[in-house]
Amino acid sequence: MFKILNNKGISLVEVLAAAALAMIAIAALTPMQDMSLKTGFKADYLGRATYIMQKELETREYVIMNQNITVTTTNSPHIVQAFTSDGALTTQSSSDAYFTVVTSIRLNPAATLNNSWIVNVKVSWPGGPGGPPKTISSSIIATKQLGF
Repeated sequence: MFKILNNKGISLVEVLAAAALAMIAIAALTPMQDMSLKTGFKADYLGRATYIMQKELETREYVIMNQNITVTTTNSPHIVQAFTSDGALTTQSSSDAYFTVVTSIRLNPAATLNNSWIVNVKVSWPGGPGGPPKTISSSIIATKQLGF
């Protein structure tokens, strides 16, 4: 009979060293978790605010384009509304995240015929603990469309 002597393998010291190195690597990556969560939250709020802003712009554009609806300019005061994060109207006292939408509609000064309006929409939301509010805004020029 043959006796097999095999000294290949890893020792307990090598296992402990590998485990220690793995723990150090995991501990070094832990702070990145917080940073990625904050970035994800910012992207989520920005995406929702963009959706609300675009919806408001398109709604106001539709009202202006429709020849059967009278356009009322809003130089002052602006139209201010609050939305929850899922796009529903709410009050700012709601426990859900909220977005404040400020819309102004004014006559386009560059238009020769008084059938062109500038719609400005500004959406803002709380910027986080102790931070300033975040804001995005956009504008469109809309005109009356006969037969729309």
